[in-house]
Amino acid sequence: MCRRLAVTVAVVMLMGLTALALSACGGQEANKMSEAGGSAAANGQIAFRRWFDPDQRKGALFTMNPDGSHVRQITHPPKGWRDNAPAWSPDGERIAFHRQTIDESDSRLMIFNPDTGDTHAVTQCTGRCLQDLDPAWAPDGDSLSFHRYLGPETVASVKDGIWIVGIDGSNPHQVTKVDSKPPDETEEWGSAFSPNGKMVVFDRVQKEGSRYLSHAVFVQPIGSPEDAQQITPWNLNCQDHPKFSPDGKLVLFRCLPEDEEGPSNLYWVHPDGTGLHALTHEDADKQYLGSSFSPSFSGEGGWITVGRTDGYGEEGNADVFRVLIEDGEVVREVNLTKSEIWDSAPVWGSHPPVG
Repeated sequence: MCRRLAVTVAVVMLMGLTALALSACGGQEANKMSEAGGSAAANGQIAFRRWFDPDQRKGALFTMNPDGSHVRQITHPPKGWRDNAPAWSPDGERIAFHRQTIDESDSRLMIFNPDTGDTHAVTQCTGRCLQDLDPAWAPDGDSLSFHRYLGPETVASVKDGIWIVGIDGSNPHQVTKVDSKPPDETEEWGSAFSPNGKMVVFDRVQKEGSRYLSHAVFVQPIGSPEDAQQITPWNLNCQDHPKFSPDGKLVLFRCLPEDEEGPSNLYWVHPDGTGLHALTHEDADKQYLGSSFSPSFSGEGGWITVGRTDGYGEEGNADVFRVLIEDGEVVREVNLTKSEIWDSAPVWGSHPPVG
């Protein structure tokens, strides 16, 4: 009986040591995954746009793991076309983007499956449609918001606004500036849905003829264009595809309070316009570009991904960075792409990393 008890105790101790070892390994692995931006389930691949020429006329979409590994080109636009503005679907299985001719005479919304390579057009932008740009997914994955220009009689009669369309191309309809009449001295760019699908956020720009003056971020209940609310002041010139945080508590964007050549820094604000806060405080030598939250970001902090100049390449190039925010301050920046070309428009999805 004593021998049986000794064997039992030994087995229990061995099991405990094994569990402790596995726990330690798991902790090390968790730390590694945290360094890479989180778990595979919460923080998957990053999609971004790469320009192949200094004039930014030729471009395609790429993906990479959140640690910058396994960079690969995923779209190959036909000659005379370029791809831009990637957006991961909520399930992490597809990427929406817009494909545009280099002379900007034609464009369409596309959906791409990075695992199968299947690509199909959602809109064709024919008839009165001049351009369809900047798609963003609804939380249910069944529709996209996007920016549409309408014409075509004269330049002065061009209308634009944020539209929504089913991913099968059904029921395209305008949701902002529904009753605006040309000449309208504003344009609307870069929309995104709120996590509950009830609101849309977008960048509205004031114009004087063909000259752009200043940008501001607006939020609006879908179906109530008359209730659009401005949440940043015109003098901060805030813009560039504003996005909601996954918990809906914040909207992320960049502002250029001086001019297009001046400092470009990251800001966020609550959707009701309170709590406007600068996340970065750089001079004009370092320009922050389009950005997005990681899927696991909370109102308390976490990782975002951002395009930024002053990266690995020569002056005038841009890279994609991973940025850690704690208590409203940037505490770490990791240069991911390290290319000699212009990389920006990053968007973080939930598609599992590869490799």
